[in-house]
This record gives sequence, C-alpha cells and structure tokens, in this order.
Amino acid sequence: MKELYKKLLNEVESEHETSHLRVRNSKVLIIDGLNTFIRSWTTNPAMNEDGDHIGGVTGTLNSIGAQIRQFNPTRVIVIFDGKGGSNSRKKIYEGYKSERGKNRFRVNRQYPEMMNEEDESVSMKRQFVWLADILDYLPITTMIYDGMEADDAIAYIATEIKKEDEEVVIASTDKDFLQLVNETTKVYSPTKKKFYDRQMVFDEWGLWPQNLLLFRTLDGDNSDNVPGVKGCGLKTVLKRFPELAEDKNFTFDELFQLCRERIGQSKIYKDIMDNKDIVMRNQQIMSLAEPSISIQNRLKILDRFNEPNKKFEKMDFLKVGMKYKILQNWKDINSWLTSTFTNIIVK
Repeated sequence: MKELYKKLLNEVESEHETSHLRVRNSKVLIIDGLNTFIRSWTTNPAMNEDGDHIGGVTGTLNSIGAQIRQFNPTRVIVIFDGKGGSNSRKKIYEGYKSERGKNRFRVNRQYPEMMNEEDESVSMKRQFVWLADILDYLPITTMIYDGMEADDAIAYIATEIKKEDEEVVIASTDKDFLQLVNETTKVYSPTKKKFYDRQMVFDEWGLWPQNLLLFRTLDGDNSDNVPGVKGCGLKTVLKRFPELAEDKNFTFDELFQLCRERIGQSKIYKDIMDNKDIVMRNQQIMSLAEPSISIQNRLKILDRFNEPNKKFEKMDFLKVGMKYKILQNWKDINSWLTSTFTNIIVK
C-alpha cells in the first residue's frame, strides 16, 4: 500500500511539473468522424422519447467523450469525408470502394424489422445533420471539405502541420493510419481497444510502421475493394522478405531488386514482378505519407486548424440537445460535460 501511495504521489507531481507545457496543440486528438458515426449508428440502439433512433448521435458523442477522458488531449479535431472525396482515388482505380454501396448498413441489429431500407437511409442522413449541428456547440474543431477523404486531411495534419514537439493521437478503426505511427503520432483503435505505438504495430504485424504500407500494397485491401498480388499474405511476405521486419525503411526499389535476384527460388518473386503495375497503383491509393490534397483544400485545413475554438457554452449545448431530444440518454449530462471538456484548451 505504501508503494502504491508513493507511485500515485509521483504521478501527481509529474502532472504538475508538466502542466505548464500543455498548450493548444501539444497533444491533439484527431477522430475519424464518419468511421465513428457509422460504427455508432449500426450498433447503438438508443432512441429518444419520440421513438426515433438516435444511436448514431449519442454513440458518436459518447465515443468522443471516452477518448477525451482516456487521452486527456489539449485539443480535439473531428474530421469527416467530404462529398466526392474518393474521386481522386477512383481515377487511379475505378473499383476503389465500389463494393461499399452494395453492402446495406443495418441499424439496431437487436430490432432487424424496425426499419426498411428507405427508413434507414432517412435515419442516417437525419442523424448526421443533427450530429454536425451538435458538434458546433462543443469546444472541438470539425472539418469536412468536398473532394477530400478524412484519411488525407488527418494525415496532412499529422505529417505536415503538426510540429516536431507536438503529439497526435488518431482515433479510427482504419488500418491505413498505422503507416503514420512514429514517436509523436499514435493510433487508437476503438473496437480493439488498442493504442498503437511503434512497438505495438511491430508486435501485431511483425513489421515496423514505415514498412506497413509496402506490405499492404502487396496484400491489397478488401475493405476498399483494392486487390493485391495473389499469395502475398503476411506470413508468406515475411518469410520471403525478412528484410521487411528490420527497423529501417524498405523501399519499393529494394523490393523489386530482391525479386529480380531471387526469381526461381519461389513463385512469389515472379508474381510480384508480373504485377508490378498493381503494386505501384496500390501505393498511390494507400499511401498517406504524402496526402493527395489540392492546394485549395490544404489552405482550408490550415486556416481551420489555426482558428481558435469558441468558448464552450454549456447552456447552448443543452438547448440543442433538448431540441433533438437526446439528453435523456445520459444519467447526468452536466457531470458528463464537465468531466469530458474541462481540460480542452480553446485558444
């Protein structure tokens, strides 16, 4: 007990010693907005007093709140996909995300007969509008720009806007973000409840983050309907390219050079060379290190990033919450707001 008490005192003292270092962008939590909303909409069965499904709204707010309390950021940014955001990648490969429209989202899986397809579409659109409105009353920054996917905006902030002494935590279930992990950029998966630093990426994949993109260009991405090279699963690639497991950047030129040198030793080397165009196409689609963003949108992101959040007015939030009849889903909404947003720096 004495040792535990001593440890707690040391942690408190450490917090006090570093509290003066907390400035607005010293620890930025960036949340993949659409990823969070769709996950909440499909799994959270909450309804308001009118019998309207509101799980997309309340689930997203609760998810944002949980991550704020977990990571204690100085700032929170929620980024959504803009209209036509995937068009630039579809120009590279027209099949990109082409299967997603065929997969019907199901709301309230506990009540499969509650809504037909049209009702679900209306519900999702309505709740997204409500969520966008509600987020404006919280001390967070929201971003959504036509012609740009959230992935690219998030990557742009993490790789180009963030300063060297600033930390970023990306909250998303999207594996693409793991390629960005380094000493100051981490990824949190809300579904796996895992916090990925460099070592965690290696422990799970057997690859360091800087080489994860190269492997994924070989393996492809079923979630985005992007095929890779047949037979290039993780175990096979690590066996045939042990160099990928080293903690250094393994380039595409080095990959193809090894394939040329080792042709005849295994079928995989010839298959990769025969599908070199697919590998390089996938690199264009999957890479986040150099986000595909127009100059106009880069300026919009930068301007928005530099804007101060308005001061948090709790009463305004409560009013809009009453308007959409969502507040009854918290046992104590005042306590939730206070415990969640007290440490966010607005200027």
